[in-house]
Amino acid sequence: MTEDTRPRKQRVGDEKAMLLSFLAFQRATIIYKCEGLTEEQLRSRPTASELSLLGIVKHLAYVERQWFQGIMDDRIVDIPWWGNGSGENEFEIGPDETAESLLAFYATECAISDEIIAQYQMDDLARWFSTEDERESLRWIVTHMIEETARHCGHADIIREAIDGATGE
Repeated sequence: MTEDTRPRKQRVGDEKAMLLSFLAFQRATIIYKCEGLTEEQLRSRPTASELSLLGIVKHLAYVERQWFQGIMDDRIVDIPWWGNGSGENEFEIGPDETAESLLAFYATECAISDEIIAQYQMDDLARWFSTEDERESLRWIVTHMIEETARHCGHADIIREAIDGATGE
């Protein structure tokens, strides 16, 4: 892996800034785990799991889109696995998808998420909901995204170690 230039997690500050620093660190960790690998390595599935590093990046891009654009901001968004009920193809890389295109897609979705986050307070409720008591706050969504991204960072750690032996947070 290349030099670690990930943003540091804030140790002091208001709640929103601190949570966003943790989310930024986890997002950067996913990218960091992909650095220095070939297209073939990024697509590979070197463990018993069906996960690849690029599959994780693709999944997280859509999860960012789903939670921030679709749920928090009530935008009509395309999520390929919504509606099929199975989650199939959620982590699969299509023949026309490349490392460059998927990493750019993830960066774009994260930037849009950050723009949406800036528009709301932590106690603001998601605009999309099925029933009133199912609405999540921005705080809940940001916390969930930290959890989701960190979980996949753990997967990425194992995949990266299986590919080339690289370890580290």
